[in-house]
Amino acid sequence: MTATSKPDPMEVLMDTYLAELLDMTDEQVLDGKDPTAAQAGGLQLLDAAKAEAGRRRLAAARMKLQAKTAARDDSGGVPTVQISADEARAALRRAAAANDGRYTLAARQLDEMADEDVMRAYLQLQQLEGESKPSGEGDGG
Repeated sequence: MTATSKPDPMEVLMDTYLAELLDMTDEQVLDGKDPTAAQAGGLQLLDAAKAEAGRRRLAAARMKLQAKTAARDDSGGVPTVQISADEARAALRRAAAANDGRYTLAARQLDEMADEDVMRAYLQLQQLEGESKPSGEGDGG
């Protein structure tokens, strides 16, 4: 047995309004206004709505990024480091020279990498090393 649901009153209103607009002539819609002025006003409203939507999307993206950054900093999920890019490069070179089988790392391009990329790779290496240690190792106890 199929249950019939009542249609949403707002949807019925919008459908009725749209049908009425589609049945109207251009003269009725314009109501004596200049078509060029009406078009310009409509385009101005559309541009303003697009700009506002863009601002809202940007604000939402910023909030999401701030929340993600705050969660990362609060949870300790990604270590924060206080080292320079040169020190990170040196650490990556040592890790590449160790030839550890847990991960692969090509040190030959470290000098060509941007500092941000070097820091990201260093943080990833630190995170991988932290995940691969046995539970009691590395705590000094």
